[in-house]
Amino acid sequence: MEKRLAGKVAVVTGAGQGIGKGVALRLAAEGAKVVVAEFNPASGAATAQEIVGAGGEAISYLVNIAEPAASRQMVVDVVASFGRIDLLVNNAGRAQTKPMMDLTESDWDNVVDVNQRGMFFCLQAVAAQMIRQIPAEQRAGLGLADVAGVKSGATAVAPPTQNNGKIVNLSSISGRRGRPLSSHYAASKAAVISITQSAALTLAPYNITVNAVCPGIVATAMWQQIDEERGRLFGSQPGEAMAAFINTVPLKRAATPADVAGVIAFFCSPDADYVTGQALNIDGGFEMN
Repeated sequence: MEKRLAGKVAVVTGAGQGIGKGVALRLAAEGAKVVVAEFNPASGAATAQEIVGAGGEAISYLVNIAEPAASRQMVVDVVASFGRIDLLVNNAGRAQTKPMMDLTESDWDNVVDVNQRGMFFCLQAVAAQMIRQIPAEQRAGLGLADVAGVKSGATAVAPPTQNNGKIVNLSSISGRRGRPLSSHYAASKAAVISITQSAALTLAPYNITVNAVCPGIVATAMWQQIDEERGRLFGSQPGEAMAAFINTVPLKRAATPADVAGVIAFFCSPDADYVTGQALNIDGGFEMN
């Protein structure tokens, strides 16, 4: 595989399983040094070990993305280990299937604190570090704030040939329209698209790109959870809910983590240097907008 990301340091949140693991493996295969940022220490360590076993470089890092202070500390620790951060894939997330009128405050917070709030503050912390890494001669006149990362009203533009960082956020096709059985999840993923656009505009003067991907049905533990929750709601047998969804997909199959990882690798690569503020569906044609 072409080493498009050789020498880059990538942080992938929620990389212990599912899409996040697929992304971590793909970025490592393309030459990146990968920080497997994970809430589950066992799965995080397993992903890192798999990368190292394949000849790549990776470390596992225990972090709760729902806590903004934990993300800020993660940036400090990663820079201490690798010297910099070039790529961030904001993948960590939670899902729940439950009718809107039955949602509790705890249900809402459990999903939104990771998918939206945690994602935002992780992005903010990493973006500030990416700005600090810009050479002094480029940073001159950018109006860089000491702590927050970007000072409002910055107008200077980094040289167009020098990309200074890439951020990819995980949204979902559920962020494209309402979902009565997962309204809190849909709201959090719609927010990811909006935050991606705001961040792309904010960080464009520094030539840091920010994009999002919107996966559909992906064969992961999260979709198994959704299938089980729908089964309890509607009395369906295991696998029936997922099969019904797949039947609505034009390509008639679920995505694999590798399908999603390939698109994210593109956004992280030099091939996407002139792409920012986009949210790309990866759903077999389910949504076409």
